[in-house]
Amino acid sequence: MDQLDGLDRQIVAALVRNGRAPWRVIAEVLGQQERTVARRGNKLLESGVVRTNSFINPASVGPRAGFLLRVTAAPRELRSVCSWLADQNETSWVSALAGASESVAEVFLSTDELGGFLYGRLAEVEGVQSFEMTPLLEYFRTPSGWTPDILGNEQYAVLHPDEDGRLAGLPSSSPLAPLDETNAMLAELLHRNGRATVDELAGELSVSKATVSRRLEAMINAGVLFIRAVVDPAVLGFPVEALLTLTRTHAQVPGVSEHLASLPVTRWAAASGEKVVAQVATSTLADLRLLLAGLLDRDDVLSVSGSIYAEIFKRSTVRYRDGLPEKPGDSTAG
Repeated sequence: MDQLDGLDRQIVAALVRNGRAPWRVIAEVLGQQERTVARRGNKLLESGVVRTNSFINPASVGPRAGFLLRVTAAPRELRSVCSWLADQNETSWVSALAGASESVAEVFLSTDELGGFLYGRLAEVEGVQSFEMTPLLEYFRTPSGWTPDILGNEQYAVLHPDEDGRLAGLPSSSPLAPLDETNAMLAELLHRNGRATVDELAGELSVSKATVSRRLEAMINAGVLFIRAVVDPAVLGFPVEALLTLTRTHAQVPGVSEHLASLPVTRWAAASGEKVVAQVATSTLADLRLLLAGLLDRDDVLSVSGSIYAEIFKRSTVRYRDGLPEKPGDSTAG
């Protein structure tokens, strides 16, 4: 996929920060005319280079929690195993690693569902050789808070306050009521088009614009609803995607976790005890090497390793087929 020019990259970066930001606000942040930004932005959305969608945070409305699943498969079966994982509603992202014949995925399950998913369903998939499931007990960054080195920190701050990665792992014990019918329908409409206007949403739901605005703001602020711009980092100039695994000296000390989450290359970061895992996107392999070396030099890091993504099968609940994201309305799970 060809890279975008400078202005297009800035517009996409703005949408990554706030997928529902009005073109007027984006134009002001970028110092451009609104009609230019709107024309370019709509062209990018129509082409599928970037799309905005919403999805419910499973951890906020039920007993499910996040897990990192790594599945080792026979090389000739790895793609079919990845495809099976991507078709499951419980997965939010799925990738194939280049460093081993392995698939990695973020999965949301309740403890009661673990046995059935792992040994009743996954174990029956042809080609699966072994798997490892790790609970994600802390989140430090999710793709909603990715700040690629395209805009400045002040520009990102104007578009949206810094994302609180911890919302991704919000426990079900928090005082949040399950989604009612209106909120569920609102989330579904935004899953199809994350930039649908309040007028359009109100018309579809037969409620007032004030009701839509109030409910939408409440769900986003509580971490119940994520609205994300889904884009391949390669088109922004960051073609090297990798999964990092770190061992920190003390699980109780944030240190390297907060540092990693603050880096512009980090798209996602979470931890389980002393283990920290992160998705990063860099411009070159040399940049990835420098990143790994810098992390290993830290006093609070015992070890660090990285594996490049060979193929993407799902991003932010959007299914990828043959390297391309499915369009809204296509047959897809999640």
